[in-house]
Amino acid sequence: MDIRAELTHRIRKDEQHFGGSLPENTTIAWRGYLAGLLEWNVIDLLTYEALTALLPGVADDPAVAILQGRE
Repeated sequence: MDIRAELTHRIRKDEQHFGGSLPENTTIAWRGYLAGLLEWNVIDLLTYEALTALLPGVADDPAVAILQGRE
């Protein structure tokens, strides 16, 4: 199974569901989901970066803060 292709397909299906643009809360959910997959080595960094590039930007993305940890 090509996980990158599968996740790309699922992101695109969500975009279609929402009329071509993901709402912010769904984008944050996707970013958190992808961060979890990266942290648990289900996907590699290049796949994570490629998939997050498909998503709209989020100001002060909480998924990034959680992934990087708080000091």
